Amino acid sequence: MRAYADSSFILRLVTGEADSPQAIAEYRRLDSPKLFYLPLHALEVRNAILQRAFHQRRSIASRQRQHVARERDAALTRLEHLVARRALLDVALDMDAAITRAANLSTAHTERLGARSIDLLHVAGALTLESELFLTTDSCQAQLAKAEGLKVVSVG
Repeated sequence: MRAYADSSFILRLVTGEADSPQAIAEYRRLDSPKLFYLPLHALEVRNAILQRAFHQRRSIASRQRQHVARERDAALTRLEHLVARRALLDVALDMDAAITRAANLSTAHTERLGARSIDLLHVAGALTLESELFLTTDSCQAQLAKAEGLKVVSVG
């Protein structure tokens, strides 16, 4: 099965977000399909992990900051492990083609759904890679992917 998960879903697979257990359970229920992993995912997921640590560190006492660093490092290690065991498949995507497709999706759906550019790029990426399944924790991306005929699994 050709499966595409947006960055929010992949993030739930590697961090301790509130709905991570649901995302992990759903991923396993689907028999842990290999997920396309674009440079866009690598940037977004890694940055989200680092940003989460930044925000956590700002709101806690200095003696608790080691805990934040351990959580950050554990999430980055889990992400690397998924890539190393090819659960996340590094793929290249023609970004010009994906942006053109995203622009077409914008014309067709944004005024009705309120899609953000990143929502459009993820769905355009899934469509360009001929994905059969789209996994997300974002309700707008779920609506957009459904509108384009993708089978959607949405958590959260």
